[in-house]
Order: sequence, then C-alpha cells, then structure tokens
Amino acid sequence: MSRTGHARRAHMLMKQLPGFALAMLLALNTSLAADATLLGNRLTPLGGEVAGNAAGTIPPWRGGITRPPPGYKGSGTRHVDPYAADKPLFTITHANMQHYRSYLTPGQVAMFETWPDSYQMPIYTTRRSGSAPQWVYDNTRHNAQNARLIGGGNGFIDAYGGIPFPVPEKGIQAVWNHIARYRGHYVVRGTSEVAIQRDGSFKLNTSRQKVLFRGGCRNR
Repeated sequence: MSRTGHARRAHMLMKQLPGFALAMLLALNTSLAADATLLGNRLTPLGGEVAGNAAGTIPPWRGGITRPPPGYKGSGTRHVDPYAADKPLFTITHANMQHYRSYLTPGQVAMFETWPDSYQMPIYTTRRSGSAPQWVYDNTRHNAQNARLIGGGNGFIDAYGGIPFPVPEKGIQAVWNHIARYRGHYVVRGTSEVAIQRDGSFKLNTSRQKVLFRGGCRNR
C-alpha cells in the first residue's frame, strides 16, 4: 500500500475513534445503570441477595430492624436482644454431631471431640435483621453508578458513605466493600477478651476504643 493509502486509512481510523469511545462509554453507563436497578429489587439496597435459600433455613430479607427493640434505653446503654423469646430449634452435641457433620467446620468438630460431655451448639431460627439509614441506601445506589478503582486497585473515588461497589465485578472491589462498609458514624466501646488455653489457664486483655468511621459521613 502506498503512503497515500496508509495516510487515508489512518485518517479514517482517527475519525472513527471518537465513535468507538462514545459507544464504549454508553455501554459502560448502561451496564452501571443496570447494576443500580438490581438494588432494592433482586438485591438488597446494599447489594446482598434478597431471596432466602431453597431449603428455607435462610429467610428472605424484608427490611431488617428499623426501630429500636422494646426495652432499648438509648445511646450509651447495652443493646437488648430483639429475639429474646426465640427458643432453640435443636441442639448439636457430641452424640448427634455426625448427623450434622457436613455443616460443621473442622474446628467445631474438634470442640465436640475435645469436650464431648459439655460442649454443645444450640441452633436458632435464622434472622436477617440488618438494616441501614435511607441515606446510606441512597449513597450506595449513587456509588453503583459512579465509584471506580484507581491506583491499580489501591483506592477508589466518586463514592460516598455506604457500600462503594454494591454489585462487585472484581475481587478487589469486594475487599473495598468490606473495608469501607457503613458501620455507623462513630463508636466508643470497652472490650475484654480472654484467651483460654487447653489447661484452663487464661490471659485477660481489656481495651477502650474511640473510632470515627469516615464511611459513616452522610454528606456527599
């Protein structure tokens, strides 16, 4: 091909590139919009599955707890059990654990085998009580259409308090969802942890934490 032919072909390609870029951008925006429509329909507003499982042991999500349970006395007091009236459906013990072994982790099996006379696992009805303020749901829908990774996945931009990638397509997006998830605005708490050894000895560790969650900021 002559130089003139190459130049003409390159010129035509350069004229077509803006069209290709526009088509790719429209396809991306359409995909993001489709992802956003899943929220509040097939998916919860934060990106979880609304439906329960086929066996019926996990129920559908129906909005979770949106009001303080009876007996809650306000900020700074202990949380109350919203399902205090629930009774165990059954109890797994060393005597019947083989019937449920496919559901148990190796560590749980080891606990039954180490303390066969005392260790037991009461099984309760599954509850899906999780919920968040409406502004978190609104932000998460915004994020579904705008958030994007930067720095090779080492950060993200154009997302606000909520879940940055409610319909993740990459593993790193799921990691950021965990790191930046909504956990309230701030928390002040004291904790005590006891590490118990096999011989019964233990060590008590106590701590007091004050945490401000950046992902808990309401304003965009």
